[in-house]
Amino acid sequence: MNSKHYRSRYRVLLVEDHEPLAEATAEFIRDKGLEVQIASNGREALEIAARFQPEFVLCDMRLPDMPGYEVAQALREMPVGKNAVIAMHTAMNDTDLHNLGNETETVINLFLSKPITAEKLDMLISKLPANRSPKRL
Repeated sequence: MNSKHYRSRYRVLLVEDHEPLAEATAEFIRDKGLEVQIASNGREALEIAARFQPEFVLCDMRLPDMPGYEVAQALREMPVGKNAVIAMHTAMNDTDLHNLGNETETVINLFLSKPITAEKLDMLISKLPANRSPKRL
């Protein structure tokens, strides 16, 4: 299957505390034509989000300073996070992810198991409302 290359400069905030995985994932996303900033913990994610203004947040569920869900809740309370697509990026398998249920739907748009693939990235991009255009650099 041919994976897409996004020529637009959508902004992705990647929140991942495992540095080798963060770097590999960020490089993969950049190779698809998207701009990426990496945060290694929740506090840093909120600081970066305020200035970077991502359309997408790909957040690990287990971070050293706070759970990923709390990061997502805090982002939703910020102006930049109101319309962002927030996905939890986790090592949980697809069955476990499905069992998380509907309680997180108002905060989290999508759960993605690691590692990120072209198909999962396409799914993330498809969650952006059609009327939102990417930020231009």
